[in-house]
Amino acid sequence: MNIGLLISELEDKEVKKICIGACKAASDKEVSLVIIPGKYLIPDKSGSDNPYEYQYSALFDYADTSDFDVLIVDIERIASRTTILKKEAFLKKFKKAPVITLSEQEGFPSVIAPQTQKDQFEQLGYEAVCEAVFYGQNHEMPTSTQSPESFHFEEVSDEIAMKVISKISELLFLRKYEKEDAYKIFSSMSLKDGILNSAILIYDKKIRNTIKYPWEKPESISIKTAVIDGKEQKLDDENASLSTDKIISSFTKSGPKTLILGDLYVDEYQLGLMISEFDQRQLVDHFLDNLTNIVTGVSRLSYLEKELERTTEELYEVQEELARDDSVLDHIGDQDYLTGGLNRRGFFAKAYDLLKENFAPGKNAIVAYIHMDSLKRINDMFGHEEGDRAVKRVSKILEEVFGDSIYGRIRGDEFAVIVVTDDEGKAETLRESMSEQNTRLLTEANRYINHLQYSICQFGYEENLSLREMLKETDESLQRIKGNM
Repeated sequence: MNIGLLISELEDKEVKKICIGACKAASDKEVSLVIIPGKYLIPDKSGSDNPYEYQYSALFDYADTSDFDVLIVDIERIASRTTILKKEAFLKKFKKAPVITLSEQEGFPSVIAPQTQKDQFEQLGYEAVCEAVFYGQNHEMPTSTQSPESFHFEEVSDEIAMKVISKISELLFLRKYEKEDAYKIFSSMSLKDGILNSAILIYDKKIRNTIKYPWEKPESISIKTAVIDGKEQKLDDENASLSTDKIISSFTKSGPKTLILGDLYVDEYQLGLMISEFDQRQLVDHFLDNLTNIVTGVSRLSYLEKELERTTEELYEVQEELARDDSVLDHIGDQDYLTGGLNRRGFFAKAYDLLKENFAPGKNAIVAYIHMDSLKRINDMFGHEEGDRAVKRVSKILEEVFGDSIYGRIRGDEFAVIVVTDDEGKAETLRESMSEQNTRLLTEANRYINHLQYSICQFGYEENLSLREMLKETDESLQRIKGNM
């Protein structure tokens, strides 16, 4: 049986005691208990120091699921800041599981008040779970209950709890991980600290949630990491998802557990959910909030890195489109004023078209970068007219070596070439020819040395291989050659 306990916040001393008693009863009755600290329902204009405190109440939406057999609601505290009408509307919104309240509320069964003042709130929490179990089994409230006279509870010091927070913060924020491995570190750390059940669940897109326009809980959520019964769950897909109506049962189907939910949000946006096995550390003031803040920070970093990667890809795509677009750039032309061959724009436009039309299975693309490493020196010592003659001489060499291939001057001292061929030995032939021409250029009777550095790389056909990737690899090869000279 799954019992949901909807409370305000764990910083409330009475609420802490209710949770202590409820956890003891769940253990004695061998049922699952899920603590949902959604804080407070607030009026349309909140007077809170935190303008987004209302975001926590999004957790309550997870209680409206068939995963729960009974819901226990501490309605007096949850709705202490709002109107009676909103209090009633809140209780009536739960359709999938019966509701019992910790205090008398018209139209809803309530927990029998403890008969003694000693440990009153611990006993209230204990009796609430016992009565919820009875109600779930018999569809009516018991006429009497009996709870222990005392509760054995070992408090955890603030120092121990904060050491856990500090350790997790250091691991998650001060180190760099590949892709979303930081989420897995959270699970590993939880296991080391004795938390046998935990998960981080993130929406594919952040969801706007405001007081005026409340969010709607999506049907599914992505699992970033999960530990159940001490075993890290292997996710076949990094975007593995789970129905939001089956989150609790995915943990409790293997046996009774006591869990707590944490809300992940930023400003007006819901990001996801954290689930953890409930233990004494979470009763230390602000421990849960600090933990969820850490997870939220990791989630934001992951999101921003993805956005940066996506934006970078989009920028490259825009650059490619600009190079080919029949737009105002056409008025600039695609011819290099000095050599009469292709300029940067002309080279890229024709290179993209060549790959699109000719690069196919069985074909190879050959990309070359040629750098005039002595051009600046020629310009400085002999003037730009002599430098222009040197550039034209190199252009003639490229015509001889690469023939009908597409080549162009993409920078003042740099040329690029692309060839598509089915000749496996073509790249080596071109390297030999370039070596011969470079040697000839060096031996020409001139007042200066016109020396070329070049890299020629060959690429087999791959469906997702782009010109940008080929040019990048060729450029990196050229930089290595320069570094070794």
